[in-house]
Amino acid sequence: MTRFPLSRAPLSMAAALLLAAGSAHAVDFTGYFRAGPGGTQHGESRACYALNGGTNGMKYRLGNECDIYGEFQLAQGFKKDGIDYKVVLMTDYWNPHSDADDAKHLRLAQMYTEAKGFDFAPEMTVWAGKERGRRGDVHIVDTYFTEMAGIGAGFKGLNVGPGKLGVAYYTNDKDTNQRPGHRGNFEYMDVATGQDGALNIFGTVTKSQFAGGTNGWGLALRHNQNKLFGTSLNNVIWVQYAQGSAGLNSNFGDQTATSAAKKFRVVESVNFQEGAWGGMGMLLWANEKDNAGKATVSTSVGGRISYGVTRNFKLLTEAGVSQYKPDGGQTARLTKVTFAPTLSTGPALMDRPEFRLYVTHAKWNRAASNVTGQPGFENETSGTSFGAQVEVWF
Repeated sequence: MTRFPLSRAPLSMAAALLLAAGSAHAVDFTGYFRAGPGGTQHGESRACYALNGGTNGMKYRLGNECDIYGEFQLAQGFKKDGIDYKVVLMTDYWNPHSDADDAKHLRLAQMYTEAKGFDFAPEMTVWAGKERGRRGDVHIVDTYFTEMAGIGAGFKGLNVGPGKLGVAYYTNDKDTNQRPGHRGNFEYMDVATGQDGALNIFGTVTKSQFAGGTNGWGLALRHNQNKLFGTSLNNVIWVQYAQGSAGLNSNFGDQTATSAAKKFRVVESVNFQEGAWGGMGMLLWANEKDNAGKATVSTSVGGRISYGVTRNFKLLTEAGVSQYKPDGGQTARLTKVTFAPTLSTGPALMDRPEFRLYVTHAKWNRAASNVTGQPGFENETSGTSFGAQVEVWF
């Protein structure tokens, strides 16, 4: 997850301007954060377990997050001459270790304007600025398998045939983490596939603008099915392909990857809430080839179950097994299990805020090396962590 330094002053001034502009109207304030202390059997303040190779989605997050993260958004909507406008400002904070050097971990995550209600296409939304675009995640691994983010402009929601069309153009600004390039995205959303089902199509083209930079393209399908077989089970499946400098998530990938670099991924995710029981699961398979055609095959399967003992007390259990194997190399494997008694505003799996106590145990093989990155684990193949965490969205 890439972060950019930003001082407090610009953030404060931007927020003050937005609040002043919307003083006559209600300003929507929404956000998310997670934080908490922890320790291990080695006395480390915190340790988390994740494979360091293969595709994304290889880390099951319950009782396995060592960072402090928050995002806070102000949105002001208004209407002028029949057009609905909205201005959005979001700051976020990410610190991988402690509360030191706070200013280095603040950034302006989103700042854009969108408008809707133009006479020639009243259903279409036009936008421009810095925004996170279309996102699709599996919550238990905190991974966005679709994320059209960046500085750009475009439109979405235009009625074309059975679906809604969107097109956007993005650029990368040159800094220490990104290289200059151009990206085009299109989406064709909400194509009905029967009762409570919808197909979504995402396309990506990329062109890097630096010595050694490459081009790429990608195509992804996502199918959402609610009330599967008439039950409370909801299902989402991604089928994704990308090559060159395009990423599987419809963003930039490795901007030096050639057309020999081909990536294919299938992600299956389910969730349900049935009375006191709730759950979410994921199955992932990926095959990714580098510029030399060397492939790495990744798999991951896991899930989280919740049981509401009372309205405000629930028990959470999460388990996951992930592995990857490069051509000619050994299979690296990690297994992780967490148990977390939890206080919450409600008994359902996704009710928040949650205040958790947790114990996490992980096992890995030698090929996985040190999955924690912490000293003291170099020669270990298992570890136990404990701690407390709050997770809130509002």
